[in-house]
Amino acid sequence: MNTDRRGLLGVGVAGLLGLSLPDALRIEARGAGPRKHKADSVILLWLNGGPATIDMWDLKPDAAEEYRGEFKPIATKAPGVRICEHLPKVAEVMDRCTLVRSLHHPITDHGAAAAHMATGHPPAAALKYPSLGSIAAKLLPEENGIPPYITLDRGAGFPSSPGFLGTTCEPFNADLGGRNASAIADGISLPSGFSSQLLADRNRLREALDTKFRALDEADLPASLDLFQQRAMDILRSDRVRAAFDLTAEKEAVRTRYGQSQLGRCALTGRRLIEAGARFVTVGLNGWDTHAGNFRTLRQQLLPNLDQVLAALVSDLGERGLLERTVVYCAGEFGRTPLINGNAGRDHWSRSMSVLIAGGGVRGGSVYGRTNANGTAPEDDPCSPADISATIMNSLGIEPTREVHTTTGRPITLFREGKVIEL
Repeated sequence: MNTDRRGLLGVGVAGLLGLSLPDALRIEARGAGPRKHKADSVILLWLNGGPATIDMWDLKPDAAEEYRGEFKPIATKAPGVRICEHLPKVAEVMDRCTLVRSLHHPITDHGAAAAHMATGHPPAAALKYPSLGSIAAKLLPEENGIPPYITLDRGAGFPSSPGFLGTTCEPFNADLGGRNASAIADGISLPSGFSSQLLADRNRLREALDTKFRALDEADLPASLDLFQQRAMDILRSDRVRAAFDLTAEKEAVRTRYGQSQLGRCALTGRRLIEAGARFVTVGLNGWDTHAGNFRTLRQQLLPNLDQVLAALVSDLGERGLLERTVVYCAGEFGRTPLINGNAGRDHWSRSMSVLIAGGGVRGGSVYGRTNANGTAPEDDPCSPADISATIMNSLGIEPTREVHTTTGRPITLFREGKVIEL
């Protein structure tokens, strides 16, 4: 039987007959308290496959032909910051974004590199580290009736494992299924034919049984357990969750702005979920493993889609007053080789790559770090996935040096090697 968080809620009553979700809520609340933070939430745009960031965010027009590629850089709204000509809409919001051009790590395998970027730690046999979203779900205050960590359409393969934090910090997965409204959310909606009234009846039965068990059990169950059971029910019965997935509630102009691609629908849903109180939402786009036909694929498919959606998300959040408290993070597992191969493609390359960050207190319109003339390695201010992860968590008010505990009680420092970057 699958006993992870989304599975327990996905079958509705099964989760309420156990203690997994309520225990998670109780444990989370124990760690809650005053936080110094700039942001409350994160929307991650995951570019699955390893984007050629040398052709997107860090072009090398003066390099030799076999390095520079086919695209030209264009000016942006941020003075002195130039990006790819096929990202003109993002260029118009670059004054709200910061590029990190000196990120690097040693892993070129898709799965292991993705885990490194998702957690801030290289994979280790002895300990499985949690994804950033799982950390947020564990440590940030939760809004009643809103899951804290949600992946839309599985986040295009983003590794969302809760690692040593345990299954209670799994994300809730929602499948938009190509529709524009009323998505079916795995784990955040009641099963077909199961009404809220029946859920309440089952919960009253469970409470009656709990009363009996508490009288017999020598263990001291927390007095606040009932509160957390109720909050678990709130998620299942929440109108706020269902409303967030209904894109027909948005004006047509807003839906048009994001576009009709699956990425656009996911990003707009992500913005609505953040508005409703979610803490970490992951959306993603596949297809970035461009070993052949890199420039054709980027020009015709990937960059126009990303350009529309990323620009829409940043500007929409800004207009709604949400950007200051929402981190927008656009990244993949690694970059691609500065040297173009014989198939007009670029291969795996993790020794230099770029990511884009906006919102959450980032000053915008700036660049952190620099690569060398051919883009093969950082030249100034090199940084690691641990540094980026520590920086994002710090924006949320989570100290990178904070200790959390594994399910067996072992204390682990979140990012022992990570330093917070001033962006």
